[in-house]
Parts: sequence; C-alpha cells; structure tokens
Amino acid sequence: MRKLYLLIISILISQFILAQKFTLYGTVKDSITGETLIGANILVMGTQQGVITNNYGFYSMTLTEGNYILAISYIGYRTIEEKIKIKENVQLNINLQQLKNELNEVVITASKKNVHNSITSKNEVSIARIKSIVSFSGEPDVLKSLQLIPGIQSANEGATNLYVRGGSYDQNLILLDEAPVYNPSHALGFFSVFNTDALKNVNIYKGVFPIQYGGRLSSVVDINMKEGNNRKPEVNAGIGLIASRLSIEAPLIKNKASFIFSGRYSYAGQTLNLLGGKLGRDALNMHALRNFDDHNKIGFYDLNAKVNYKVDQKNHLYLSLYSGHDNFYCFSLNNKNELTWGNFTSTLRWNHIFSGKLFSNFTVYHSNYNYQHTINEDIRNFRWKSNIKETGSKADFTYYLNHNNTIKAGISVIHHLFSPGSILPADTTSIITPYKLDEKRSMELAVYLGNETNVTKHITLNYGIRYSLFFNIGPGTVYNGTNNLNSITDSFTYKKGEIINSYNGLEPRVSVKIQINDLSSVKMAFSHNIQYLQLLSNSTVGLPTDSWIPPDNFIKPITSLQYVLGYYRSFFSGKLEFTSEAYYKTFKNIIDYKDNSDLFINKHIEYQLLHGNGYSYGFELLIEKKLSRINGWIGYTYARTQHKIDGINNNNYFSPRYDIRHNISLTGNYNLTKSWILSSTFKLTSGGFITLPDQIFNIDGAAFFYYSSRYNYKLPPYHRLDLSFTYNSYKNLTRKYKSKWIFAIYNVYNQKNVYSLYIKQSSEQFTNARAYKMYLFNILPSISYNLSF
Repeated sequence: MRKLYLLIISILISQFILAQKFTLYGTVKDSITGETLIGANILVMGTQQGVITNNYGFYSMTLTEGNYILAISYIGYRTIEEKIKIKENVQLNINLQQLKNELNEVVITASKKNVHNSITSKNEVSIARIKSIVSFSGEPDVLKSLQLIPGIQSANEGATNLYVRGGSYDQNLILLDEAPVYNPSHALGFFSVFNTDALKNVNIYKGVFPIQYGGRLSSVVDINMKEGNNRKPEVNAGIGLIASRLSIEAPLIKNKASFIFSGRYSYAGQTLNLLGGKLGRDALNMHALRNFDDHNKIGFYDLNAKVNYKVDQKNHLYLSLYSGHDNFYCFSLNNKNELTWGNFTSTLRWNHIFSGKLFSNFTVYHSNYNYQHTINEDIRNFRWKSNIKETGSKADFTYYLNHNNTIKAGISVIHHLFSPGSILPADTTSIITPYKLDEKRSMELAVYLGNETNVTKHITLNYGIRYSLFFNIGPGTVYNGTNNLNSITDSFTYKKGEIINSYNGLEPRVSVKIQINDLSSVKMAFSHNIQYLQLLSNSTVGLPTDSWIPPDNFIKPITSLQYVLGYYRSFFSGKLEFTSEAYYKTFKNIIDYKDNSDLFINKHIEYQLLHGNGYSYGFELLIEKKLSRINGWIGYTYARTQHKIDGINNNNYFSPRYDIRHNISLTGNYNLTKSWILSSTFKLTSGGFITLPDQIFNIDGAAFFYYSSRYNYKLPPYHRLDLSFTYNSYKNLTRKYKSKWIFAIYNVYNQKNVYSLYIKQSSEQFTNARAYKMYLFNILPSISYNLSF
C-alpha cells in the first residue's frame, strides 16, 4: 500500500511539473527609433494563442514548458519569427524593422484586426494615413480624417467637430497622452490642435468603450504622442501656405532616455489678407476669396514636448506637455468681435511591471482651457473671460491571469474648477461695469473592474463594470426660486469643502465575439454610460464662448444606453476587410435652451434650460483595402437622431442640427510611380437641420422674426472631391536629407456647399426678407514642402 501511495504521489508531482506554466512578457519596439508599438501581434505558431501589445507596447502570455515559435507582426513592419524555449518566466523584448518603402510612404499591409479583436466599434487610423488625406489648407488633420469613418458626422463645412452616433460634440472625450483636451479646434474649427508630426497613433471608440474609459457618452479619441528617437537625432520640418512645422527628437541617454519637441505656427491671417486683398481679387482672380479682405488677424500655434526615461527593465517614466493658443479676428465675418483661446495639458506617467503577469500605469495630469471674447463697439467695449481646469490622477492595472483571462482594474480621482465668466472694460471709454460669476468646484471619482475571457475556442467575452461618483463642493451658494426665477424664494450657502450635491451610478459594459472561422466573426455589445459635465452652446462649430457646466440641483447628468450588433469579414488573405455594425442608442437628461433665453453672463443659467430625452439608431458599412500600391476605404452611414424636450416644438420629437441621415466617404491612395502618389477623398452627405423664421412683421418701424419651431429647415446635400499629388525624389533612397512636395486641390469641381443660412430684410420694406446662403470655399489649391533628416 505504501508503494501505491508513493506511485500516486509521484504521478501527481510529475503531472504538476508537466503542466507547470510560465510567463513570457516584454515590449515590442521600432528597431530604428525605439518607439514602442501599440497593438503589435504576438502569435504562437501552430496554436490559436496570441496577444497584442497594450498602449505602452507591453505584452504578456502564459505558456507551458516547451519549445515555441513566435510570429510577431505590426502594420507597416516586417513580420519576424522568434524561436524560444520556455522553462521559466522569460522577458523577451522585440524590435521590428519597418518595411523598406521610403518612396511610397503610405504602406498598409494585410491584417485581420477587426475580425479577431474582441473590441466593438473601434477604429484605428495610422498617422501615415492621416497625412495622406487631403485638407483645404494642405495641413494634415486628425479630426477631419476621423470624420471619414462611418458613424462620425460633421455638421459644418470645414469644421473639426465630431458628432458620433447621434451625440453632440461635447459628448466626445478627446485625450492627448491621457489628458483631456476641452477645445480641440483652431480657427473656429477649421483645424484641430493636433500636430501630426508629434503623434504616434490615433484610436477612436464609438460608444462602447473599454472599461478604463468614462465621463462621456459618444466616443473616446485616444491620441498618443511620440516618445522621441532614442537611437539617433531626427529632424522633420514642413512649410505650407497656412502653417509651418518643426520637430526635433533625439536620445538623451542612448537606448534609455529620449525627447521630442514639436512646434507648429499658423499665419493663416496673413495668407488670407494677401489672397483676399488685391493679389487674390485682381491679380489671381480668386473668386473663392471674394468675400474676404485684408484686415484679418487669424493665427495659432501648437507646442508639443515629451521626455521619457527607462529607469530599468521594470520602470519607465514619461512627461508630456502641450500648449496651444488662438487669435481669431475676421473682418468680413464679424468686424466687432475678436476671440482668443488656448489649451494647456501636462501628463506625468509611471509604468511599472510588478511581474510578468501584472502591468501597471500611474498617471497624474492637468488640463487648462481658457477663452476670451472681446466686443469692439463705441462705448460697449468689453472682454468676456472664462476657463475650466481639470486635475486628475489614476492608477490602472492589467493582470494577465492566463491565456484565457486578462483582468483590468483601476481607480481615478478628478478635480474640476469652473470659471463660468467675467466681463471687464476693454478700454477707458467703455461703460461696462466689471462683473464675475461665482466659480464652481467639483470632484469625480471612479473605480472599474473588467475581464476579457476566452469562453471557448470560438467565443470571447469582454465584460466589466464601472462605478462613478460626482459631487459639487463649496464654497458656493445655491438659489431656489420660481420656474422663471422671477423671485428668489431662498438660498443656501456652503463653506469650502462642503458637499453641495452628488450623483453616482453604475456603468456596466459587455461585448461578445463569436469567431465563425479565421475569416469572419460576429460581435454584440451593450454599454451604459454616464456623463456629468455638459457644454452650453448655441452653435454647431464649437465657439470659444461655449461654457462647460457641472450638474447641480437642476441639471442632471446625461446617460445613454447603446446596443451594437456587427459582422466582420476578411477577404484575399486580409487584403480586403469588410465591417458592418448596427446600433440603437437612447439618451436621457439632454438639455437645450428655452425660447428667448438670456444666456450671456447669467448667474442663474440653469433656469434657462429645458430637459428631455432622445434616441439614435443606424447602421455603418466599411470596406477597407490594404495593399502597398492601392489602399483606402469606402464608408457608408445611415443614421437617425431624434430629441424630445418638453417646451420645444410643441413637445414633439424633432431633428437636431446634426441629424444627418446619409453619409458616404471614399478615401484612397495610388502609387502612380516610385516617386508619385495620388491621394483622393470624396464625401457626400445629407443636409442637416437649422432654424429659420416663418414670418417677419413690423412693430413701430422695427422688424421682428417669428419662429414657429426649431430645426424646421433641412439644408441641401453636401459633396466634395479633393485630390493631392505627393512627390518623393529618387534621391531620398540614398541621401540623408529626404524631401517631399505635396500639391493639393480642395473641392476639385468647385462645389458651393452651404456653410450657413442667414436672413436679410429689405431696406425698403420691413416685412420683406430673404434667406441667403453663405459658403466658404470654392476650388482651393495648396502646396507644402516637407524635409526630414
């Protein structure tokens, strides 16, 4: 019997040893620059087991003892195979080489990311792709590139604002190295604040977010800055008609620490003055600029800086900074208004690897958005100022339990400071009395826990829950009054640090991927999101005069429910990928203004608001071709958005401005020769809705407009074709200095798309008025030159 026991024990021990599992982990980087690669694939050959690197290039997988061959791949890089013997925990850092294709920069290789990825409603756009998409100024633009993705709309010609699946543009969380950017627009929305020379990658999640994101309803745009070349110095520069750029990156300590500094300066006003003056009107006969003159002051700058330091194999530090500022004065649009605004963000991050299974990221950030509006009138000259500051800290953990389970957990704390507005005399002749609205403070806390698990060989479940808590804190005074605040009934004063009011809620999220075969999959997802901050705006372009406000006793947080069903298919060995998604989304506690609201410097703005609900549904189709010589995508969106707010349009459902039913976008690149690349973009959308008066009447010689309902007029369809030609010299293959020319034509067939409609009454008959269309751009050529060494 004793021998039998010993035999059983020895068998169990041997089975344990044979089944013992070890952890393989490390980072994947660019072999030339040392930049970490986000989303690189590591596949164990001969098995279905594989992982992708996280936002810091880190990966981890669990393997039993034995010999393996790993296939490591990343878009635009050579796939390599690594032989490895596992008998203990192993840290394997991998360097990938870029494909040698210097003349043809837009390189997209075969991939099946959407088919195999468990995340729903995610789109990744490479920086190379963004740089290839034509813009009216010749400047590559992140947000305008995202507008070509199905499910993402734009409400105005040239604007960078994003309307995602029926949500307003304030429902997008836009992150730059994990710090929120509150106004991502330059020059009233014609440019975004993101200088592509400083960026590494761009991801957008449409509604169903990974569990670590929160605070918004419609989308998360996650943008990461470059870390800087830690192998050798590198310089990139560009000059165009609207702006010039310069980026410098270099190692501080080779293979250990590096930096990048990138700047962009726009002289758009000087260019407009030149072309809108005699040169443009008379010498060049540029009809597109006939409405402009030479009295404009339009300019902006962006400064990006980042330093990173690899302390050791398990610790890495990052410091990121961004500063941008705008000055906008256009004599032809409004000669009595001047706008200035700016963003500043800073982020300090610490990546720590506790073990091969546990990865952590600790972040502290600050974001400051300030804006100023100057009115230039005879005696009413004044400046209106406002700003919002956000300071936050968070800790995120990823635990790679085994090859079937990846657990994510984290906690965050955010402090908001709102300065709603103040007015000051602009000069000594002004009759304005200085006035300032009370500041508001709030705290936001969140914790989350989620897991991605392979239920079976073909089913992957991604689920989690997020709990958020929001409360306003003193000092402050809360007023109670009648519905229209005709009289104050009472008020309550709170001391510094006292809690004024609070809201909280659970945000569950779940998605399921069913892998039909290696070429196709089906995904289903559900999410409940809560947004505490809201933007008070009466425009669709995101004017700097818009104000962010927290919830209070009158304004409730917005919530949404979203359901998604998608089918994904890969063709021709991953060279062609098809994506289709249908969604249904509901909104609760959306806000809008009452009719004839008093909005400016209103101490009790909450009494000017109405609350209601809404819904949105639609489906999206995307066909993406991935070849080195011909690549691009075709996208189509059908969408419908409806709001119902008591007190607006007789309490019936109505279409907001961005209810755009049909949207078709095509973008592509064709390598004509080894030196020339042709890029094109075509966009066709239904018209959105605006509000126009039904009647005009005269009272004592003064004209008044009558509006029977809001958003009562549908704009005509919008369509436009853009082309660009990129020339890379043959000498770029052999010389250190590489140059590139880009010749672009915006609005090739000279379509006059409506920017806005305005009503103008007859000077002779007060009761006669006509609606006039305003358009900004005819055909517009541009040229830019880029140099790198």
